[in-house]
Amino acid sequence: MTFVTPQSHKELILNNNELVSIDGKESYSVIKGVPVLLPEKTNPDWSRELIEIIFWEHPDVITNIYEKIENDNVADWNEVYLKYVKEIHGTKENILKAFDSYKQKETDVWITGDKSGNITNKQIEAFEKFNKKSIGEKRTVTKINGTGSLWDRYRYFGELVCKKPTDKILELATGAGGGTASVALYMSNDCDLYTVDIGFDCLGNALGIAKYQKKNIIPVCANFWYLPFKDKSFKTICTACGLDESREIIETLKEVARILANDGRFVVVSRNNAFMRQHRILEPFGFTEKETLEILKDCRMYSDLNNLDEICDSLGMQLISRKEYRDNENIAHSVSEYIK
Repeated sequence: MTFVTPQSHKELILNNNELVSIDGKESYSVIKGVPVLLPEKTNPDWSRELIEIIFWEHPDVITNIYEKIENDNVADWNEVYLKYVKEIHGTKENILKAFDSYKQKETDVWITGDKSGNITNKQIEAFEKFNKKSIGEKRTVTKINGTGSLWDRYRYFGELVCKKPTDKILELATGAGGGTASVALYMSNDCDLYTVDIGFDCLGNALGIAKYQKKNIIPVCANFWYLPFKDKSFKTICTACGLDESREIIETLKEVARILANDGRFVVVSRNNAFMRQHRILEPFGFTEKETLEILKDCRMYSDLNNLDEICDSLGMQLISRKEYRDNENIAHSVSEYIK
């Protein structure tokens, strides 16, 4: 599999632990065996998408939030988020102003800090920690003898992704490794699973799962709306809640459509709507479910299944199957299958 540069799509060649474009003008690091294929100044770390939008004009606040969560070892992140929203914005009207201004923002603009573009020692330490944790059943969720909606959903997802033989699969969002482990469990030994995450540390999970399941898993640090792959290079692309936890959904799905082969499949696990994920930040200020979903849609975030279907359809990817898994009366996920 040949990687390409994330924006200009020039072929990359490995040279002394770097990936260098064929014209020699661009180079990208390979750290701990992971190619870091991010556009310049992109922060190689996952963060809560809604909070970055609310505070997009206050990058110092975003830095303070994440430092407090990390340094104080905070269990309930939402309490920290809510505290800062109240301090900085205070009212529903002010939050709406932040959303309205973000709508005009260019897709390419990313909230970055002083360490933007660099993999830090902390991220490498976390990468190694996740790598070790994932070498075993505890982290490899589909190996647990679990019951209920969560475990059934993971198993069905893995089976559906792997139902048609292929030599390579692309996964968006490694995260804690649930989707990665599910797909790896059902894919053939001669298949390669490329798993992409913007959070470098999360990719440690991919290596741990690869060792435990003895499967070919290739971690890639990249931005979803700048995927470093050639056009029509995958017959199967999948994601387990990756769209729910991302920004710029339209651009991401455009990239999926670009690299998905004709007759290729896109398998998605997603919440039926995003209110169940975002309500704890917005509900205290009087935002209703309907208002929240409209805001998320306008701000180019995942909103609900209907909007997902609309975007996919506009890009030539038609829904062919959907199965719902309900955790309780308030939380439901669906596994959707699209074909190009």
